[in-house]
Amino acid sequence: MFNYAFTVDKELKIRSWNSGLEHFKKNNFKDVEGLPYFVVLPRLWNGETDAVAQVINNRQAVRIRNYQICCFYETGAIDLFIRPLFDGQTVNGAEIEISSYQGCILYHKLLRFQPLIDVGKVSMSLAHGVRNPLNAIKGAVVYLLEKYNEEPTLVEFTSIIEQEIEKLDSFITKFLSNSLIELEFLPTDINCLLKKIIALTTLQAALKNIAFVSELAEIPLLKADSFHLEHAVLNIVNNSIESMAQGGTITFKTSFKISNDIEFVIIEISDTGPGIAGSGMTDMLYPMKGKRGDRGKGFGFFIIREIIQFHGGQLELKSRKNRGTSIKIHLPIER
Repeated sequence: MFNYAFTVDKELKIRSWNSGLEHFKKNNFKDVEGLPYFVVLPRLWNGETDAVAQVINNRQAVRIRNYQICCFYETGAIDLFIRPLFDGQTVNGAEIEISSYQGCILYHKLLRFQPLIDVGKVSMSLAHGVRNPLNAIKGAVVYLLEKYNEEPTLVEFTSIIEQEIEKLDSFITKFLSNSLIELEFLPTDINCLLKKIIALTTLQAALKNIAFVSELAEIPLLKADSFHLEHAVLNIVNNSIESMAQGGTITFKTSFKISNDIEFVIIEISDTGPGIAGSGMTDMLYPMKGKRGDRGKGFGFFIIREIIQFHGGQLELKSRKNRGTSIKIHLPIER
């Protein structure tokens, strides 16, 4: 159940407006301040009388359960609690609290977006917290490059790490300056992107006796934000590695197809891990508090899906318990 509140003066004009209403009505407080509440929201009736005016005139609070309202998205049931606001002995307005039910479509829309709200609460502090250890890692990588510059394998991996650190540092800088939405969609070679991800994770996989198999077809370039797309695919690979305790295989495939006159590049990542039960897949797509225990709140896959959708793509997930998981990413060549 979600709760929203606003207050009005004796003339039923809005004088406060909480953040929930601001978000879902798409009205800032400055837009609605001083307007009669029934201009912005449906009028609240108690019989044939305006329920808010009734509370102000009678100086007594009213609670109305299962109130049928044409809510922000459809007709549904809500709970209303309206109480008078006093200035000394004088009533100078009223406060209205609205509680929406699970049966209301607004509830389900809020439920779906709750993960983004939770991410937003911690993202700024996380961005600041990452930067300091990132600088320390960068210093260590520079030292290793200088000291062991004659060892080709070490130079290859430390160079990749250095490039990724630069990208992450740039990402954090944009995030903190509120310019994150200015993403760069440039021609991207998906096969090269996958080869880099394989190189980044091959040692991690080898420690768990996991083999990589590549089946990369000849595919055209597509416009993408390579940083975010790489982040999404890397998350998928890391999830597969984490799930496979007894070793196994992760297969990387790319292909090209035309569907409904639209050209797609397809990335498929399959593992031979334990698979996911049906309810587990729902939790991955719509993570909620407490669902993932000590392993976190399950935002990883949620963010993967958002990145793919932002690219105009689609995500296809197939999994069977003890039979492994296959994830296909369909990316349109022309966005």
